[in-house]
Amino acid sequence: MASQQRHVQHLYLRAGFGESPAIVKQRSAKEIKQLVDDLFTESKQYRNLTYLENPAKGKEVSNLKVLLLILKSQEQMRELNNVWMGMLASTKAVLREKMTLFWHDHFATSTQFAYLMQLQNNTLRKHALGRFDKLLHAIAKDPAMIIYLNNQQNKKDAPNENFAREVMELFTLGEGNKYTEADIKEAARAFTGWTVNKKGEFEFVAKDHDDESKTFLGRAGNFNGEDIINILLEEKQTAKYVTTKIYKEFVNDNVNDAHVEALSTIFFDSGYDISALMRNIFTADWFYADENMGSLIASPVDLITRFRRLIKMEFKEEKGQFNTQKILGQVLFFPPNVAGWKGGRNWVDSSTLMLRMQIPTRIIRGGGFNVRPKPEFEDAPEDEMTLKTSKKADVRSDWSGVVNYFKDVPTDQLTESVIETFIQSSSDHIDRNIIAQYVDNSSDEKRILSTIGVVMSLPEFQLI
Repeated sequence: MASQQRHVQHLYLRAGFGESPAIVKQRSAKEIKQLVDDLFTESKQYRNLTYLENPAKGKEVSNLKVLLLILKSQEQMRELNNVWMGMLASTKAVLREKMTLFWHDHFATSTQFAYLMQLQNNTLRKHALGRFDKLLHAIAKDPAMIIYLNNQQNKKDAPNENFAREVMELFTLGEGNKYTEADIKEAARAFTGWTVNKKGEFEFVAKDHDDESKTFLGRAGNFNGEDIINILLEEKQTAKYVTTKIYKEFVNDNVNDAHVEALSTIFFDSGYDISALMRNIFTADWFYADENMGSLIASPVDLITRFRRLIKMEFKEEKGQFNTQKILGQVLFFPPNVAGWKGGRNWVDSSTLMLRMQIPTRIIRGGGFNVRPKPEFEDAPEDEMTLKTSKKADVRSDWSGVVNYFKDVPTDQLTESVIETFIQSSSDHIDRNIIAQYVDNSSDEKRILSTIGVVMSLPEFQLI
């Protein structure tokens, strides 16, 4: 049976980005329910991203200004990425940020206007632990989403089906569930006239809206966009689809149908209360079952943030952090497509796993690790990639906190103590003799530091 320490570590890795061993030990005296209550309390107070000022400032921008914003946006997006990564590493509202990250993937968006991405990020954060119905309505009128899914081109004389399709396929019902191609076409008509003006704000243009009767999911009426969303929310399949995605992200890729069915009923009956759903997950006995601990592969953002919290890792240059995300396969504000990141086993391949495993020991030995940009296109020839300069992500780090935690642990118990602290999956098959071969016994401090580094370099450390 897993110890209370592992249960607490499990909670903080799933509801946040992990905590230091000292904090875990301190809080292990509390009941899980109290710790969950504390997570929600700490997430009531939070900060929004305010890095970028509104370039429109309430006024319409010219076509030239739009072009200039597009040209500046790429660099601003990288800067915004760095600011959010910093927030993930430092915030006390870890549960809210973890949920904001989840919704960023669920409503995957990327536009050429950095300020609008900041605006959307703050919308996700505002509703992250609120009600899904309000979040869905807000996202449907979000300027970045409207631009990304071409709804500004959706007019009654020439309907564009992109948003209507994705709101069912990816945001609510799930692909192939309940709706037909005819429903997509009818829903698109309902969303006509929803656009973004030159102030960067949502605007409804009545002359572009199709106000004729529509038939959607077996219902007939003069529906508008809000009506379509409300009808989708009345479908229990929406609650089940969203709950299933949350279960895969926070519990286990292998879905327990009985658990999801019970959770989705709670979610639907509560009026899509996200906090109620997450509280039920984090306080359920089955959440702490052995098969659910250490069952998920940490996303690149989870992994980087965990290092930043554990050893105060800081990148000396913004590009280092950005390139590390890029190499590992998850760059905030740059999802691969509207379906978001595939996640799960897709987080690792032979090259990314090697880099993940090398990060801790490379930091200890040399203060950084090599990151080589991948080809810009999947079909780029191998020799083109080798021509690109291999760059080092230089970092600062402070291992004193984790080293001091183990200073009073007897030498013959050190390896087991470190494994219990940093490995969530079963450790039975970990060869302790191999770990011993890489430990530096020249001093007590180096023995502790090198043991931590070796354990963090195990493939099992990637499992949270």
